[in-house]
Amino acid sequence: MPLHSALLTVRGVECGFSNKIMNRKIVTLGVAAFSVVGLQAADAGKVWEVTASLRGFYDDNYTTSPEALAQESWGIEVSPGFNLTIGEGTDLEFSAGYAFGMRYYEDRESDNEDYGHELGISLNKAFSDTSLLQLSDSFVIAQEPEILNGGTPLRIEGDNLRNTLSASYRQVLAGNILGELGYGNSIIDYDHPTYSALLDRSHNQVNLDVIYDMEQTEYFVGYKFASTDFDGGELKVPGLDFKSDARDNDSHYGYVGVRHQLNKEFVASAQVGAQYVDYYNFDLMPGLIPEDETSPYVNASMEWGYAEGSQLVAGGSLARGATDLQAADQEISAVYAQFLHKVTAKVHGTLTARYQDAEISGGTERVDGKTESLMLLGASLTYAIADNIWTELAYNYDELDSDVRSAGRDIRSFKRNYVSIGIGTSY
Repeated sequence: MPLHSALLTVRGVECGFSNKIMNRKIVTLGVAAFSVVGLQAADAGKVWEVTASLRGFYDDNYTTSPEALAQESWGIEVSPGFNLTIGEGTDLEFSAGYAFGMRYYEDRESDNEDYGHELGISLNKAFSDTSLLQLSDSFVIAQEPEILNGGTPLRIEGDNLRNTLSASYRQVLAGNILGELGYGNSIIDYDHPTYSALLDRSHNQVNLDVIYDMEQTEYFVGYKFASTDFDGGELKVPGLDFKSDARDNDSHYGYVGVRHQLNKEFVASAQVGAQYVDYYNFDLMPGLIPEDETSPYVNASMEWGYAEGSQLVAGGSLARGATDLQAADQEISAVYAQFLHKVTAKVHGTLTARYQDAEISGGTERVDGKTESLMLLGASLTYAIADNIWTELAYNYDELDSDVRSAGRDIRSFKRNYVSIGIGTSY
């Protein structure tokens, strides 16, 4: 049974602590299983920064199994990292970072150790007052390469990898009219043959938006084309010869939206539209893969710095995504929120929540139309011992409720509690 984990990553905010410790990405949701916790953003004005953390933890269900099969363990986690930032605040900004992670489970029956690597780079280039190019790439090797990429994250043995590339170019066309062209690519590759057959894929997308800019508010209309190629091969299970490329599909999105920035402390955006998916290889598995699907498409978010060192981030989405079940895909609706509050100059607290419902599409009647709900809750308290040293106490609760059954038994639902205490530093 794979381990579950999830992370919610929020844009870095200035939070005090001598503007050193908390000027970094906040990654605090569902850390119940190992993943590299995102690249730390270097402090403003710093060209380079080295970070390191050491945590002890207790996990009461590291196998993410139903209650009767749950296994518990104590353990330790070590994560050093390095960040480089050049040209901050200029027309050419470049940043790069690397993070290594090791998690050791004292009582895990199989392999006691998990390892992970994350490398990230980004480039922003303003050619003039009227044009901007943005590039970024994230490469991850870990037991859980798909952190909150829709569905339930999985802990899988092996060096599983994920690479995500994004690029966008924005240009003033005339007056208040702007155009934005975007491209994205992601590659997922698992070592485990079962999950390779179900989840290995490459995804490409191109979008074109036309924007009407009214200083604090942007209105836009856009179109996006996406193509997903499942290349994990076949999976033979009792009663089913599952062909991964039967799920190959092209998606078409049409949407309208608005972005509003009241000031530097408050930003909100929303877009709504429709998604049409064409499963052009459906005849490889007739009756199990639909010819096409049409569904609503929603994406909304907001960031509010309501006080010095304090911030609320929230949002929601509705879209189709991949599933680790033997089905075509799933329609996922999700809401999330993260609340960061400066209690004192040295103490910060964080509350994080995410809830999502997913309805499975395709496959046998064992999974078609079935639903799964995932709830992730997290709380942490951080204390600044010195300008560049902090300690943290954290608690996470994860719960998956699934309608999928095998021989009448619930094989996927689980509950999980995870507690950690640790210390970190930056230089």
